Amino acid sequence: MTIDPGPIDRSVLTEQAKHRSELLWNPGGQDPPGTLDCRSRHEELTLRVPMVDDRVLAIVRLLGLEGLYLVPSIQLDHALITAFVERWRPETHTFHLPHGEMTITLQDVEVIMGLPIEGEAMVGPTKRTWTDVCAEMLGIQITNDDKTVLKGQRILIPALVERIRQPLPPDANEIQVHQYARCYILALLGDMVFLDKSGDRVHLMWLEFMQNLRNPRKYSWGSAALSWLYRQLCNATDKKAKQIGGPLILVQLWIYVRFPHMSPQMVPQPEGVYGPPLPPIPLAMKWAGAMSTKNAPTHVLSAYRNQIATTRSDQVKWEPYGNDLSHLPPSFRIEGSNVWRSTAPLICFWLVEFHLPDRVLRQFGLKQEQPRDANTDRDLHKIDARGKVEKNWSVEHAVHIQKWNDRDEYVCNALRMEEVMSRHHPYMV
Repeated sequence: MTIDPGPIDRSVLTEQAKHRSELLWNPGGQDPPGTLDCRSRHEELTLRVPMVDDRVLAIVRLLGLEGLYLVPSIQLDHALITAFVERWRPETHTFHLPHGEMTITLQDVEVIMGLPIEGEAMVGPTKRTWTDVCAEMLGIQITNDDKTVLKGQRILIPALVERIRQPLPPDANEIQVHQYARCYILALLGDMVFLDKSGDRVHLMWLEFMQNLRNPRKYSWGSAALSWLYRQLCNATDKKAKQIGGPLILVQLWIYVRFPHMSPQMVPQPEGVYGPPLPPIPLAMKWAGAMSTKNAPTHVLSAYRNQIATTRSDQVKWEPYGNDLSHLPPSFRIEGSNVWRSTAPLICFWLVEFHLPDRVLRQFGLKQEQPRDANTDRDLHKIDARGKVEKNWSVEHAVHIQKWNDRDEYVCNALRMEEVMSRHHPYMV
């Protein structure tokens, strides 16, 4: 029997022939795709004692990155992430599931990871004399012929970790404090959010947003992170893909939040075993501690494929954040909530990826109708940074940046969802 992956109307999912799921439906004598290598956190950072210097943490807060600093380190389940990548569609930027489409939205980024959504688009030039940048902004001296620490525009994360291995001296001046803080924050960003195929390097372009650490401008780190993740997910759907980067902690915790039956259970610990009570946000803090996988099959790709294929709509937590948003302390006020449902583009230097919450309105407790045709712009998907150091992405993506600036005008609305969607609804056909 031949099983057709659908859909009935093939005008939407036009990339099926190149998609890794094609080898599951129509193997044609080829082996089914295996588990992706998921780029995980650098060991030196996960084992490092958490940053406790108030001078550095004050700068982390000024940049709006306190939530990221608090995100715990968890073991990535490569098979779980791979199973969901097989359901990701570059044409719609959504996971196509038995009960309809779902996706990781700006809401998920801000609530789970604590990354700010409100702020300027993260874009600018990438042409710099990077050895000078390292010396001035990081306090790391690199000779022109040293390709080990600095390769092109990417610096070794272990070099940043080595720079902050010793505590800041009590009498450190402002320049020294700022250089130390930049090393720490850049390592954190490369280790948790903007991971790429290199595995142990991070792009220096993020220093563009850390030049003024006295009164920094407000940037949308959350939308940049989601843009980076969307591109990683899209690239990983290719039949030939072997690995995936980006903020995969976000992907895994999003699955745990939305699909409780696929989440390991937290093991209750005696009060105070992990020190003072954990803060309520970012939501990722809920997974700090021991997990029990006794009742959940983990790291088994075939088991996850079966679980996803048999998931019912009533097993999904469509609105999982209600209780977690009701008691947020003022220091973690969710400022970006008014644009969680905006269809504005997500911009991150050369990346422009489209945010399409109108396709997943049930995740906001709203009634889902048949969405408009998706346009994730395959030409934009083809743009990468290779050979484009001369580009000023602020100019190149000016039209998209303006739309991001007008994001409040693109918020989608609908009636409240009152009942489970019928399988005969036009959206499900």
